[in-house]
Amino acid sequence: MNKEEFLSVLEKELEVLPEEKRKKAMSYYKACFDSVDKLSEQAIIFKLGSPKLIANNIIKEHQKSIKFENLSDNKKKIFSFLENIKKGNYKFNTKNIIIAIILILIFIFFVLPLLGNISVVLFAIICAVFGVILAVILLPLVVFSIGVGLVFVSIFSIWDIKNTFLPLILGIICIISSYFIGRFMYKKIKKLYLKLKV
Repeated sequence: MNKEEFLSVLEKELEVLPEEKRKKAMSYYKACFDSVDKLSEQAIIFKLGSPKLIANNIIKEHQKSIKFENLSDNKKKIFSFLENIKKGNYKFNTKNIIIAIILILIFIFFVLPLLGNISVVLFAIICAVFGVILAVILLPLVVFSIGVGLVFVSIFSIWDIKNTFLPLILGIICIISSYFIGRFMYKKIKKLYLKLKV
């Protein structure tokens, strides 16, 4: 397949689109081939992929935008919110966190009861996942708290040297290890977030 065949197939597949959208798409793909020789032409065609698949994706996007335009303002906000989460453009601000909590509560109290017995299993899975996530996030804080508690106990039982030394050492170890656990967790969560965002 050469440039002319590629563009011809693409244009034929895009006939269902309005003229303005079709012209815009065609001008973009024609521009991809500007100032290239025959060898580069084949590389660009290989990189772009099948013109039928490209046309199919453009048509789907067009249909999605038409559906979006026909939605009410509230539904548009919810749809945009869900799309942003899907694309990784979610911003952690108070408004979005409240919306997420409301959506989760709606799912738990209105959608799960409609599912019957399956809802119990789904609810258990959701609780387990959130429980593990919460435990992992709070682990450094828990270890730090234990360390501070042990140091505190050892300071107030200073007159009993024999019983003070072990809690003091364990407390210091817990405080230091909480720092390293927290740093390790932060790096892993950041790495996971960047992977999901891409």
